[in-house]
Amino acid sequence: MNADQPDGGDRGTSRRTFVAATGTTTAAALAGCSSDDASEPNDERIAELVDDLSLEQKVGQMTQVALGGSAFDPDAPYAMHDDVATVGELFSELHVGSVLNGGASGPTWNGEEFVAGLNALQEFALEETDHGIPFLWGGDALHGNCFLDGCTSFPQRLNVGATRNVDLVEEAATHTGAAVAAMGGHWNFGPTVDILRDMRWGRYFEGHSEDPMLLGELGKARARGFERADRVAATVKHVGGYGTPNSGKDRGHARTSMRDLRTRQFPPYARTLEEAKTVMVNSGAVNGKPAHSSRWLLTQYLRDRLGFDGVVVSDWDDFERKISNHQYLPDTDEGWRRAVREGLEAGIDVCMCGDETPPSAFIQTTVDLVERGEIAEERIDDSVRRILELKLNLGLFAEPYAPEDEIGDLVGGAAETSERLATQSLVLLENETEALPLSGSEELLVTGPGVNRGTENRFLMQHGGWTLGWQGVEDGDLSPGGPRPRQHTIAGELEDRLGDRLTHVPTEFDPASYESIYENFDNGFFDVTDEQAEAVVDAAGDADAVVVVLGEGPHNEGFGDRDRMRFPDAQRELVELVDAETDDGTTLVGVILAGSPRGTQETFEHLDAVLFAGQPGSDAGVAIVDALFGEYNPSGRLPFTWEAHVGHVPLCYDDYPPRQSVDASDGMIQYEFGHGLSYTDWEYSELSLSPPAVDDPASTPSVTAQVTVENVGEMAGEHVVDVYNTEFYGSVLQPHRRLMGFDRVRLEAGDSETVEVHLDLSTLEVVPGDMPGVGPLVVEPGEYEVSVGGESATLTVENGASITDDQPVPGRYDIDGDGEATFDDVMALYRILE
Repeated sequence: MNADQPDGGDRGTSRRTFVAATGTTTAAALAGCSSDDASEPNDERIAELVDDLSLEQKVGQMTQVALGGSAFDPDAPYAMHDDVATVGELFSELHVGSVLNGGASGPTWNGEEFVAGLNALQEFALEETDHGIPFLWGGDALHGNCFLDGCTSFPQRLNVGATRNVDLVEEAATHTGAAVAAMGGHWNFGPTVDILRDMRWGRYFEGHSEDPMLLGELGKARARGFERADRVAATVKHVGGYGTPNSGKDRGHARTSMRDLRTRQFPPYARTLEEAKTVMVNSGAVNGKPAHSSRWLLTQYLRDRLGFDGVVVSDWDDFERKISNHQYLPDTDEGWRRAVREGLEAGIDVCMCGDETPPSAFIQTTVDLVERGEIAEERIDDSVRRILELKLNLGLFAEPYAPEDEIGDLVGGAAETSERLATQSLVLLENETEALPLSGSEELLVTGPGVNRGTENRFLMQHGGWTLGWQGVEDGDLSPGGPRPRQHTIAGELEDRLGDRLTHVPTEFDPASYESIYENFDNGFFDVTDEQAEAVVDAAGDADAVVVVLGEGPHNEGFGDRDRMRFPDAQRELVELVDAETDDGTTLVGVILAGSPRGTQETFEHLDAVLFAGQPGSDAGVAIVDALFGEYNPSGRLPFTWEAHVGHVPLCYDDYPPRQSVDASDGMIQYEFGHGLSYTDWEYSELSLSPPAVDDPASTPSVTAQVTVENVGEMAGEHVVDVYNTEFYGSVLQPHRRLMGFDRVRLEAGDSETVEVHLDLSTLEVVPGDMPGVGPLVVEPGEYEVSVGGESATLTVENGASITDDQPVPGRYDIDGDGEATFDDVMALYRILE
């Protein structure tokens, strides 16, 4: 290190001596104005404020700091790092522009205390800094505002994909956004819009679907709902390609093709960006490049091609992870400097400083990079402008504080929405000889994982991660008094309805928070004690029906990675025990509480019916018990492919054929994408398309499918109508199937209805040409088979055209690799072609 170089590279030493210089102006010019105040153009006001800030203050605005368990009291010790002594000094000395509470854990579980604490901290930041710029608070309210005791925990994102109900999903997100705003928050790090392809991935439960169109539409609805409160920004994450690591391990490397990225993985991000104000970057790497260092991804694609001008935030410690995780850079001072420089050059606006990154390390290094001329100050100004515009658009300059009397009315609310989402997300996988629904008059045994050392904990399985804790409620380490979400449990609802006709024998479940994949594949340690087994045997002989709860414990990110899809040994043995101790007249039902496709045929063959409930949240008990007794007719459809064995992973439904080698038997799929049984029977007829032929897809990007749906069974129910393209022959391989549109209908027994489904022709776009896949996206001309169940119709596309992107891959003509296509590149290309 040079003698005159600041100590920004040594990230483990004290930063207490670092006190940034302060400017001489305030943000008063922006106070009281809204984003649509025309008295003076807001862009001019922001430009003036940026000019008045010192370099250190600018970089402070680009710094987001995790508060950890620190209180909102400015005088409380800052415990994450030794940059400063107190929380308040983050603002008065380091000028940080935003803070976060990671892992759905704040310094208090009480809503009134939370908003009062945030307001007090905001007041300190405004009064103790000469610029008076309010900070942004960010957090992960990902399936409800699950930071607060008594919260409504909406179904997890995997459940959301099963509902196919965009309006209801938006309704839940709207409540979440309102609750975040009432709590004093401004920035929600969702929706997660990463494509699902690999059940081994620890964040599988956070995804919505493996289908890009369905995923994008649900993500867009959730972003729109989050932001309806006006005070909250949604975040599209994790751009791009985060959900497909080849190893199945979180934050791993994805090897894929440009054709796959552009036709399947990137479109959901693009759809969701139509609504969201911010973006979070992929923590992994794609094709050998960490996303946090990819100028192609974050500038050429995201900003130049998609036109996004909002704030781009890193994920947790991901500048540092280029060193510690990817080993892309050496663990040296120069390696750290390069990590920061490449991240800023790529287009990142905000560095999220978590456990490994002291905020002063980022601030000092960035200041030094500018002062040494390695990064232009104009590049810093661009980021600060975007950050200040976000604060202005959220109304923070006009009103930096949240009312302290609103949060109480929102905590635990939207119960009807939550219950409807939970019920509509239930997927009936198996129902041999119409075992379900139960009559309600049975002697019933319910068993399965539910206690640990005497503490009831099955509810951990119904909520999953990001619920009053990163790894689930209190990270699985439950205290007797809570906190707890508002919740209805399976056993509780069964007891309310059956009384003494219910026998409940919970078995052992020890949550496995922070266990690595090499220690635990099941996100929990499961067992059946001799005493519990004896109780099961005693009750099974007298039972008319047995419900066995199966699944996995709550988990998150790398701690949730797994290499098995079968149930834990203790659960499989429990099912076999129940099967052996009951006769053929006893109905055996499995209910799966899991954030991934858990379970194989070796277990299902012992059961008469299997209900996949996912992680349905607060109203799991009501939804599941209603379905068991026929008060609700299951209507969910799988938003993913359920492989028959983990060795077949990944087999996505929209991949190119073949699924198996030549002449090999096809037993690789257990349940196809879109699978979902009902207590009634449905028939389709009279499928037609309007128009049946399209001359130019660019000017006619959608058509309407009309199909008559009839309930030919004996029970009313809801039904999801999925419309697919199932056959086409073009210039490149075509997916086996691809979802073009969907809708929901409810019909009484014997009734029928003609349903109109809008079909999005951009789902048919491919990249023609040879292997590189660098040309424009095109809907190729030809005849496309459109199918609903056994019904089909033909859509004719007369002329090929692009709907979403008529340009070749960004950077294709950047011959010298400097990020710009210039005259020098033209000349270089000319010399290549000579």
